[in-house]
Amino acid sequence: MREMNWPPARGVEGTRIDRPRLMARALSGRGSALISGDLEAAIVALAPGAPILGLYALAPEGAYALRIARDRALLVTPAPLGAADGWREGWCATSVDEGWAAVDVAGPHGPFALAQGTSADLAGGSPSAALLFAGLRCLLARTQTGFRLHVEAPWLEALLIWLDGA
Repeated sequence: MREMNWPPARGVEGTRIDRPRLMARALSGRGSALISGDLEAAIVALAPGAPILGLYALAPEGAYALRIARDRALLVTPAPLGAADGWREGWCATSVDEGWAAVDVAGPHGPFALAQGTSADLAGGSPSAALLFAGLRCLLARTQTGFRLHVEAPWLEALLIWLDGA
């Protein structure tokens, strides 16, 4: 049995793929900001205590940052940040609440979908969470029940379509 809430009334946020062996849900209501420069200082100012995660690291329930490059990361928070864009002392933040989206994937077929979507060496890890997944530039973290993909918002629908066919 397959349930797909497609398309939702407004955009693709909240879209669900609900199958016996694979579930995916586009998350909504989260906050995000691209930060660059002194990442530690930016996190102290915007989301104190948030860890900086590399490829396929376990994401906590609260705030976390996914490293993109040595001095660039996507800071993700449970609610919109409302931080003003611009440079501070040694770091810069740009609010991208509407620019990035996240999808949680779970279920016993999740590891197969993950292996099918990327050839990255997840066991080897990487300081950067960035990878190609289903041909799309994504950031990847683990969750308690599966994995979470972050993708630029214009590519969210393409990612969900790919996951629906996985």
